[in-house]
Amino acid sequence: MDMLCMGQILAQVALAFRLLLMHDNFMEISVILPCFNEEENIERTIREVLTWFDSEIIDGEVVVANDGSSDGSAKIIESMQKEDSRVQVVTHEKNQGYGLAVRSGLDAATKAYISFVDSDGQFHISDLNCLIPHLKEHDFVPGRRRKRADPFVRNVFGKILGVLIFSVFGLWIRDVNCGMKIIKRDLWPTLRPLYGTEKFFNTELYLRAKKAGIEWNQIDVPHYPRVAGSPTGGSGRVIFGMIKEILDLRRKLK
Repeated sequence: MDMLCMGQILAQVALAFRLLLMHDNFMEISVILPCFNEEENIERTIREVLTWFDSEIIDGEVVVANDGSSDGSAKIIESMQKEDSRVQVVTHEKNQGYGLAVRSGLDAATKAYISFVDSDGQFHISDLNCLIPHLKEHDFVPGRRRKRADPFVRNVFGKILGVLIFSVFGLWIRDVNCGMKIIKRDLWPTLRPLYGTEKFFNTELYLRAKKAGIEWNQIDVPHYPRVAGSPTGGSGRVIFGMIKEILDLRRKLK
């Protein structure tokens, strides 16, 4: 048995012992990281989550949803999975869109609470601490970017999206697509979107919560500039498909 393997075993034993000592306080959380061509960010993001688990005494798992990445993301994820047993992976052979990546990750989650966080580095996993205290009153706690660290055009697009959602569904959510949310896993079958695959995955999540009478509490979280890689959410494919998707969603949810 090599020293690295022994070190991992000892770390897991130490964590288990600490969890036993603090059984009334520790949490079980699955963190889902949707990933599409994030080779420059994904290793750093996974390591940040694992470090956060250890520092906060969390019984956690990282579920990376690799959505058909064509860069080196898959090899990096595989390496991280071999290094730490808390890293799991769900793979789409072809790119299916942000919403389906998140959904696949949430379907695979096993812990009592499930959270999804964008893997591009614009959210810091430690800021999930802003949401967790509110789980005492609400089983669904979404984040809301205090100030978006995105280019002007993407910020304007986000506001237009909010108006469009309100016009079609009568639902007003500031920053509906904030990439940091946490949910009690027992609620997932009720909230699980069936139709939204890109921009309206989160919209359908909120609509299903509203229909089921599930209240939520949006909490402000920081948003940080992207330091590596390129954004994909504002691509022409996504923008031109937006109108079709929202009309399809309205028709299917009737």
